[in-house]
Amino acid sequence: MSADQSENESEEPEEAEGTEEDTEEESAEEEDPIAGLGEALKVGDVAFTANGTSTAGSVGDVLTAEAKGTFLIVDVTIKNEGSDSITVDSSFFKLKVGDVEYDSDSSAGLYANEGADFFLTKLNPGLELPGKVVFDVPQDVLDSDDILLNVQTGFFGTQQGEIKIQ
Repeated sequence: MSADQSENESEEPEEAEGTEEDTEEESAEEEDPIAGLGEALKVGDVAFTANGTSTAGSVGDVLTAEAKGTFLIVDVTIKNEGSDSITVDSSFFKLKVGDVEYDSDSSAGLYANEGADFFLTKLNPGLELPGKVVFDVPQDVLDSDDILLNVQTGFFGTQQGEIKIQ
């Protein structure tokens, strides 16, 4: 009986170690990748690059949109690295500051993007689409040094990543 007990005792720690390793590997796989300004972040078959940021009280030349707070404008480039066309939309971007998420302002985005459009735009394989994603945020967000741009592929956001923009 003591031989059985020592066998069980030696088996139990091995199982616990294997479980711990599996948990560490799973959590590492579940973590979203984080890139910095100017770095391409590949999410699925799409490469997202945040090229820079600016702020404004309004956007547009002839027709304008006025911010309720301040517009944080993120200059981005999206590249389709897949083999099928994709649809690009400003709703694929969210701003995260701590636990708070901010949606993009799609109507302000239309005014900010004179030549590019992030409203249900088709992007063929191998092509890039530069443009601006606009967020209407309060001043305390602009003062934060931990602003993340959450990017996703598709409307359901099954593949996501983050870019530290400030």
